[in-house]
Amino acid sequence: MALNKKILIIFAIIVISVLTAAYFLPSYKSTVNQTTNSTKVFNQTAMLERGNMAMGFNQTMIHHHFMSTATGGEIMIMSTNQSDVKTINEIRSHVKEIQYEFSAGNFTKPFYVHAQIVPGTDIMTAKKDLINYSIKDIDGGSILVLTTNDTKLLDAIQQFMNFQSSQHMDH
Repeated sequence: MALNKKILIIFAIIVISVLTAAYFLPSYKSTVNQTTNSTKVFNQTAMLERGNMAMGFNQTMIHHHFMSTATGGEIMIMSTNQSDVKTINEIRSHVKEIQYEFSAGNFTKPFYVHAQIVPGTDIMTAKKDLINYSIKDIDGGSILVLTTNDTKLLDAIQQFMNFQSSQHMDH
């Protein structure tokens, strides 16, 4: 009975998050781009604009890399200018924020940035306590490292990383 109540609560949170994000998503004229890594059609310019708002820094001033690993994945964000201390500090602050949010099962920022539910986040939310998040500061930015021993969760993290990698081309 308690498990059903938890599932219902998680479902309600996801529905509320989706509806809230859909309400606040800016309207934009769609310019369609097709990626080679994804069959999804999306507007990368609009995604980068939403990324500017969600992450707190200019997406054209950073490189985003999403990598699957044997134990989970890594999100690396680096400034394109190694001497841009302001952007580097903003990146490090953002990585700490997403570490906190993701560890709480909150994936509203990726949902907002991509204007859709990001693959893998449903399982990552449900099994949030089985993911270890750690941060590595590197020259010019930070890396958020996700690790797990759970096979189903590992697959979800890799889906998340692969989707993100296909969307954040050159950024």
